[in-house]
Amino acid sequence: MSEIQRMTASDVLSQHWDGYLHVCPKKIAQSMGVTLKEFDAAIQLDRNHVDHGLSGKFEFEGDTPVCYYNSSEPLLRQNFTIAHELGHYALGHGKSFRDPVSNFSSRGNEFKEIQANDFAAQLLMPKSQVLGYIRERGIVDIGKLADIFKVSQVAMKYRLKNLGVLR
Repeated sequence: MSEIQRMTASDVLSQHWDGYLHVCPKKIAQSMGVTLKEFDAAIQLDRNHVDHGLSGKFEFEGDTPVCYYNSSEPLLRQNFTIAHELGHYALGHGKSFRDPVSNFSSRGNEFKEIQANDFAAQLLMPKSQVLGYIRERGIVDIGKLADIFKVSQVAMKYRLKNLGVLR
């Protein structure tokens, strides 16, 4: 099974991001050699398993890393799911993670899920870019920042808290 050297979101951005906002996790996955596969929540992922309410899944198919994402969810959720699943891959979490919507909650408590959520936030909302929009352009409205970065307002709020911008 092919594994990459463990990478931070910052490493991934510096090696695989074109520098344009919004950060497109699909382009990053392609650059990293990760295959993306869409599924609908009601579609069977494999012969023995149907996951209702599944947002994403990471696994290896042979030597190929594959991120599945639920195409029936809103686009902002799909982007976060892809970034989250890339986090499982880049952080070396192993071969198989099935992520129900609850794993993307701020209340999730499994360490690897917390790490993957943090990775996704850092990937989609790079610190230098977020702080640049705040300090250099004076954009402080959470909704406007969320629109710029193509993330939910909830995701942006948590990112701003983690960056020390909000309490």
